[in-house]
Formats: sequence, structure tokens, C-alpha cells
Amino acid sequence: MPILFTPFVATYLRTIVVLLIVCMHTAPNAAAQVAARPARVINYSAENFDRLCFRNMVATAARAKADRMLRARTDMTESSVQLSPEQKAKLLLAGEIDIQRFFAAFEELKSQWKFGSIPQNVFSAQFPKMRTAAMPLMERYQKGLHGEGSLYHKAKLTILTPSDFERTQAFTFERKQTLYRNLVRATVASLDSRLPLTIEQREAVIKTIMENTEPMEPLDYNEPMLFATLPKLKEVESKLQPIFSEEEWFVVKQFMAIAEVRKR
Repeated sequence: MPILFTPFVATYLRTIVVLLIVCMHTAPNAAAQVAARPARVINYSAENFDRLCFRNMVATAARAKADRMLRARTDMTESSVQLSPEQKAKLLLAGEIDIQRFFAAFEELKSQWKFGSIPQNVFSAQFPKMRTAAMPLMERYQKGLHGEGSLYHKAKLTILTPSDFERTQAFTFERKQTLYRNLVRATVASLDSRLPLTIEQREAVIKTIMENTEPMEPLDYNEPMLFATLPKLKEVESKLQPIFSEEEWFVVKQFMAIAEVRKR
């Protein structure tokens, strides 16, 4: 017996068939559109890598700073002992070789990475490795290229008599301590403008930082005083906390957090 459809059922079935046909034709197109959608990319230039390694400086500026620091260090040595023109020239040459070696190592490391428009997944995998590989060079640059172990330091040991060498070291240390103390006092004064401190608190903070942290090189700074010294407060956070009440410490923590905001 033949199956009979009412007009309503027939119309309904025709609609279903049309929808199925439309879906069959549009589904491949939709899939193709999804497949054709470009992957997200990160634009990371060689200059970005420079700024990562040199605290927001490009490599040319970092090189110029290293040259300034070399001359300032040599001038400081000359202020504490008498140097002949030949001795000064030898020190400057040794220091220049230290700089050349450092930046040659930096450029070699830099050449290992891909820059430009990088797929996000590639960049996410590359960046942590890049930062880890750069860390030793970053730390070395921030400590100074002409300290102990450098060719400059070795040349200084051979050029100067032991007593002259000790005199220059003492002179440099005293100058470093004086400048560092002034920077710390300026930083504490900035904290005082946010949180009024007693004289005892102010002196206790300065003493705690000076006695428990290493002073920075006095030759040059890439950052304003506040941002140069704020990380030092973080280093002695546990020793500073007893100086303040709970309410005061909350303000101090906010003050120290400025350094973290600066990093981003």
C-alpha cells in the first residue's frame, strides 16, 4: 500500500532535504575558512632582544656606556695614583679588548635566535630559552666588564705596585660606598614622602640596606636613582619588616612593588 503524505508533511520533508544540501555545501567551505585563518604572530625584533639584555638599552647605547665606564674607571685610578701616559694607554687597551670580547659573545648569542614576525607558539617556546641563555651576559654586563677576572684587572695588577693597587681599590670602594649611601638616602626620602617615617625608622632602614647589600658601581647608571636602588630594599625585605607596623609595612610593600612594575 503506497504511503500518502499530506501537503504539510511533504513541505516539511522538502525543507529538511534543502537544509541538508545546504549544510553539505557550506561545511567544507567553513572548514576551509578555519584552516585558512592565519596563526597569531609576535613581532619581536633584534632591538627587543637588546633591551632585554641591557635594561631597555639598544646594543649601541650599551656599548657606548661600557666605553664611558672604562674611561671613568681609568680616571678614578689616575685620581688615586700617578699613571704614566703609557700605563694609562695599556689600561685603556686592555679594557677595550674586554668590551670587544663581551659584545662579540653577545652578537654570537643573538645570531642564534629568530627575530621578526614569529608564530606565537614558536615564540612561546623560544623566549624562555632565549632569556635563560642571555642571563649570564646580562649579569656580567650589570656587574661591569672590567672587574676581577677581566683583562683590564689583570693589566692593572701588572702595571701598578701592590701598594698602589691597594690604594686604588680603597679609593674606589670609598667612592662607591659614598655614592651608594647617597642613593639609598634619596630612596628612603622618596619612601618618606609616601609614609612619614620617624628619625629612628629612617636611620634603621638606611643602616639595614648599607650593611646587608652590595653597593653598585659608581661609574654610571642607566636608570633614575629610585629604580636603581629599589631592588636593594627587596633583597633585605625580611630585615626591614620589623622596623614597621603592619599598616606601615603595607605601604612599604607597595613602594617596593614599583620596581616590579618598572620591569614590565
